[in-house]
Order: sequence, then structure tokens, then C-alpha cells
Amino acid sequence: MGFATVNPMLKQNMTRTQRRTEEMRRTIVEIASAILAEGGSAALSAEEVARRADVAPQTVYNRVGGKAALLAAATESALLENRRHMEAAYAAPGSPIERILRAGDAYRQFALEQPAQFLLLASPPDEPEAAKSLTALVAEMNGKLEQALRDGIASGEIRGDIDAAAMATALWGMFNGMLTLAVRNDAFRLDEATRGKVLATAMLVLETGLAATQRQPATATGGRRRAAQVRLSREEQKRS
Repeated sequence: MGFATVNPMLKQNMTRTQRRTEEMRRTIVEIASAILAEGGSAALSAEEVARRADVAPQTVYNRVGGKAALLAAATESALLENRRHMEAAYAAPGSPIERILRAGDAYRQFALEQPAQFLLLASPPDEPEAAKSLTALVAEMNGKLEQALRDGIASGEIRGDIDAAAMATALWGMFNGMLTLAVRNDAFRLDEATRGKVLATAMLVLETGLAATQRQPATATGGRRRAAQVRLSREEQKRS
């Protein structure tokens, strides 16, 4: 669909009308994502998107389409943003545990920076095409996590009694649940102080639980744990 990002070179060659069209499409998709995060697919309609965007419903239909197209567009946007965060984490050099910790931190960053898109992936709409794309993404990302676990087991860094496939699924579920508490829009949402502690604790448990030998984890020393909490605090200040 090409709505999530526009190649800078192509954008330079766009006319003013084309740029406005692209910006309106992006705005519509962002609003659709927010509606899905708030009320699920039942709350989404072209008319509600139009109301929030302060445009005519026909503009929504012209730029994106009806409910099915809005669902697909919002899902694709979330998929692309999530992949951008995660692929960079797995591609960077480092030991298996370092790659896994980076991936967890990248997923956290994605959830806090793009809560509507994260919630769309964590609680996907009941729409076949959207579900198909999300299933493929989960399989791809969990496959990378499983491979990092296998690499760590093979090198002796990660415990040998761990089932890599089962652990990858368990970690995915754990982080989805924890991050949902961090960004949800109801009384169960963690307050800012608690959120930082919970996220830092999760990273500590992840590192110490995977390690083949008991060692002083980086997250438990002042270093990485304090750095993570400082980063979380700065991100909260930017969003407030």
C-alpha cells in the first residue's frame, strides 16, 4: 500500500497536492489505529475516522477505503513499524543473550512510542486478512528469537535445558502482557513510576533466567538497569 513511509526521493518529486494526499492518508491510518486500540474493530468505521479527522466521510473512502481497508491499512502500518524496531535489534552484533535483551528493549520502545500500533498487534482485530499478516509477523519475529536462543544454547551461554521454540513463545507472551499493562487506556494501566520498575525487572528476570551459569547480570548492576530507567524517564517526559 505504501502509506506508512514515503521514500524521501519520491517525496521530493511529489506535487503539493500529492503531498497533501499522502499526509491525509497517513493521518487517517493513524486515527484508525487509535480507534482500534481504544474500542476494537467494532468501534471502527469510515464515519468515525472522518469525524475525528474533521473531514467528509468520502475523503476517508477516497484516500483509504471502508472498514476492511482501514483495518488492513492500520495493520500494515503497525507491521512495518514493528519490523523496523525489531530487525535492527537482531541485526546488531553481540552475544545471543545481548541480542535477545536488545530485542526485548526494542519491543518495549515500540510499545511506548507507538501504543496504538502495539495494542493492534497484541490484540489483533477479528479480520481474516489482518490476522493473516499478523500471524506471519509473529512467526518471523519469534523465529529470530528462537534462533538467538538456539545460538546461545549451542555456545553454552544459555541453559541447555531450555526448549528454544517454547521459550520464544513464552517470552513473546510475557512481553505482550507486560507491555499491554504499560500502555492500556484503563484503570489497569501501570503508573509511570511502577512501569519503569516493572520493565527493568522483566529484563533482569529475562537475563538471569536464560544464563547457563549464575553471574552478576548487567541489568542488576547500576549500568544497564539505571540506563534503562533513565531512558524510560526521558521518554515519558517527551510524551507528556
